[in-house]
Amino acid sequence: MRFLTTLYLSLALMSTSAFAQSFPSFVSEDLNGKTHSLPADFPGNPTIVFIAYKRGQQPDVDSWVNALNLDPDIGPEFVELPVVGSLTRLISPVVDNGMRSGIVDTSLRARTITLYENASKVNTPLGFDGRDDIRVLLVRPTGEVIWKTSGPATSQGVDGLKTVYAQSLKEP
Repeated sequence: MRFLTTLYLSLALMSTSAFAQSFPSFVSEDLNGKTHSLPADFPGNPTIVFIAYKRGQQPDVDSWVNALNLDPDIGPEFVELPVVGSLTRLISPVVDNGMRSGIVDTSLRARTITLYENASKVNTPLGFDGRDDIRVLLVRPTGEVIWKTSGPATSQGVDGLKTVYAQSLKEP
């Protein structure tokens, strides 16, 4: 019994420390051309942050946006951060124009901030590895990550995010 109690407490501490990461700092522009210093300029306290690495991951991001009924004009604040790689910075106008052409809503463009960084600069501080799955985080403007997961929306993930989001609004 003592072993199980020790194991449970160890796992609880590990899961608590998993959220002790801070969101790394970046300066980048949204698709409307406005410069943002992240995470300080995240629009909410907290902000739901979607990180994608590949064009084909947009349906996974959309699965969360739809499951949470997010609207760029009202409700919980969110941003989408496509991570396209530092070498792509040389053709950033082409990349941004391509994304801009697919997003006609200016309020949604304001929530899309392209990061011209290597994936490891985003992932490593957050405790993630690789580019195969999107990341979903709940982040305060201070950079404190209070919840995170990977992959498309699941009922368990959506419920977990909603619970932590609601709790975070009650905290000072």
